[in-house]
Amino acid sequence: MKKAPYFITISKGIFECELKECNNKNITILKNNDENNKHILSYDIKKEEKTESIEDAKIIVVAGRGTKNKEAVNELEGFAELIGGKLGISRPVAMSAWASMDKLIGVSGIMAKPKLCITAGVSGSAAFYAGIEKSDFIIAINSDEHSAILKKSDVAIIDDYKAIIDELVNYIK
Repeated sequence: MKKAPYFITISKGIFECELKECNNKNITILKNNDENNKHILSYDIKKEEKTESIEDAKIIVVAGRGTKNKEAVNELEGFAELIGGKLGISRPVAMSAWASMDKLIGVSGIMAKPKLCITAGVSGSAAFYAGIEKSDFIIAINSDEHSAILKKSDVAIIDDYKAIIDELVNYIK
């Protein structure tokens, strides 16, 4: 290989694991300075820190277009953390860059199955709903009484999501 960038695929389990738990390993490839063996690269195995992902969260709070701006989405993320959950987002929120794409719920994002899913300002398109349909319990908060998510939820609250979330935060504190 004479020209960068390089793409290297390493088969799972190719390196013997020197740690007791090697299911989650992070392999860092380092440049080899040995002139005689330029094709040989060294590696370092490090244990990754386990963090709960949205897919594994027991509680998900999902922000939709009805949140109206990035600050409101950040407030919902704070609420999600307060109740021990994770923030998810609908496609309109992702496309408006109010939150990162790695939080996108739905067919082209995360397929979650939490115990509790709270949607705030989410319309509930079929593509989105596919990402939360395996939730044990869905609470939908939306000011549009004709919103599709209201018909698919276990509890439907037709009101401004902000008023409801603020009241829940006051109750929790």
